[in-house]
Amino acid sequence: MIQLSHETKLGVHRGLIASVLILVLASPVGATAPDLLHPQQLSPYGLEVAWFNQVQLDPAVGRVTEWLLDRGTLFVVTDTALLQAFDAETGQSLWATPVGRRDLLTLKPTAGEHLVAVVNGSTIYVLNRHTGVILWKRQTEGAIGAGPALSPTHVYVPLIRGKIESYRLEWADLDTAVAAGAAEKPQEQAPATAATPAPGTPAPAQATGTPPVQPVTPVSSKPIAKEELRLSTEQRPGHFVMSWGRALVEPRLTFADRNRERLAWPTDQGLLFVGELDVRSELRFSVNYFLQISGGDIVAPPCVRPGDPANPMDPQRMLYVTATNGFVYALREWDGKLLWRFSSGEPINQSPALIDNDLYVTTQTGGLYRLNAVSGDLVWFARDLRRFVAASDQRVYAVDGLNHLVILDQQTGSRIGQLDLSRYPLRYMNSETDRIYLANETGLIQCLRETRLPKPIKHVVPMVIPAKPTDSQEV
Repeated sequence: MIQLSHETKLGVHRGLIASVLILVLASPVGATAPDLLHPQQLSPYGLEVAWFNQVQLDPAVGRVTEWLLDRGTLFVVTDTALLQAFDAETGQSLWATPVGRRDLLTLKPTAGEHLVAVVNGSTIYVLNRHTGVILWKRQTEGAIGAGPALSPTHVYVPLIRGKIESYRLEWADLDTAVAAGAAEKPQEQAPATAATPAPGTPAPAQATGTPPVQPVTPVSSKPIAKEELRLSTEQRPGHFVMSWGRALVEPRLTFADRNRERLAWPTDQGLLFVGELDVRSELRFSVNYFLQISGGDIVAPPCVRPGDPANPMDPQRMLYVTATNGFVYALREWDGKLLWRFSSGEPINQSPALIDNDLYVTTQTGGLYRLNAVSGDLVWFARDLRRFVAASDQRVYAVDGLNHLVILDQQTGSRIGQLDLSRYPLRYMNSETDRIYLANETGLIQCLRETRLPKPIKHVVPMVIPAKPTDSQEV
């Protein structure tokens, strides 16, 4: 039997301690090897784990409930009222901020260029998206039905009874407001063009005949010090617009400039409303038009195809709406004219994903449609898929009914392979980049990427003139 000297034993003991410390420091708290996807599972399909990290929560009492990917940042919400931000490409934790009370429901956040907004209970919190510092908060006048929407100048919240409340966000100084794109220098301010007021009650979709108001080009100012962003805490009265039914789905900002902002939201009466706020005077916040669905409900937010930001009536700006009657509707954003509709024959309870000129739609019973986003023509259909996850320039990723990540050929829709994702119930629907984001309820996040793509593909909607619109149809 080999006898070790006291000095040798001490050296071995110190070496073991150092090895354990290295392993602990190199891995996020709570993450263990069995929780991570193994390279042997991923490499046959040309995939790899780009990064993984752990949300700051106690797995014994907390769970991840919502998340949002916006412009390279992943925002994660827990049921312990924590909002945490991660760099979406490296996984680095940027900040973590408690927002409200742990015993109240925290809804899905929304983000802008410099701000992020989240609702806890009936209180809205607006934070500096770069630092996580709470800049502004406000309690609403009723129960909130879904997460907020955020524009450069306002935060919008839907109340359960169908009321949409709007609150102005004032920057604390003019230079910061100009640099943030929310204001302009007084000497270069353009006069507002008189606009025809919208009717006080909803009306069928039709052109308003209002001439476009040209936005003022932002005046560059001193660079924004991200740590010094401040909002005025003055409690100004809000503005609101009423709609029919209960608003239980988060709204979407469809257009914003210095003159007007438009917002789309569905209600449980099978209606999609689009309202407009006069930003300069704030004397008018009213419904422009609404879409009524026959034989179904809208239970997911609409998808917005961006257009020319300088043209409020750009025909390329479109809304895509899905409904439980199995139809996908494409509307011209500014007046609601029906451009096309597509029938899947099965209920649809998720928002479509817009990737370049493709629209990916999954049905409740299992099926992924790839549609031409301009014409509505079917490109291909893949069976038994229930959630779109991501797409690269060559592949499409979706989840089937058995919790497999199915890899499809982007051109044909044929299957390339599949991975078991049963341990990761949270799969983010990513229409911004090609990255695949997975998480379990206890807060372990993993980002997968194709090995050949060390830099993300950022999906940009090309400027393509749509086909001649068809005449409006009853829906």
